[in-house]
Amino acid sequence: MPTLAIIGAGPGMGLAIARTFGNRGFDVALIARTKEKLETLADQLGQEGITAAAFPADILDRASLTDALDAAKARFGGIDVLEYSPAPHSPVPGLTLTAPSGVTVDNLQPMIEYAFYGAVTAARTVLPAMRG
Repeated sequence: MPTLAIIGAGPGMGLAIARTFGNRGFDVALIARTKEKLETLADQLGQEGITAAAFPADILDRASLTDALDAAKARFGGIDVLEYSPAPHSPVPGLTLTAPSGVTVDNLQPMIEYAFYGAVTAARTVLPAMRG
């Protein structure tokens, strides 16, 4: 069965994407910081007949993200689709949202870590197996 990994899984867009793919036969790996939130989402999807599992990780901790993706690959036998959409709906330690006029090199660096380097880390973790 193919597997979708959602990084930044939450009750809005992440859940909708999980349902869309899950209803088309995909297993779903849910990745975000809060284990309890992920387990709630996995249970909810399970009640809908979708196989899903929680893999907590902090995308600002690249080793944590790699470990979560590796655990998802081990659990489901691989990852076929990677969806990356973390959105800081609650405070993220070290990340401060700033108006464009207030952006500096120093306060932009954590956002680059969050939005860009996490995506690169995720892609580099799953891409070799996808390319076969």
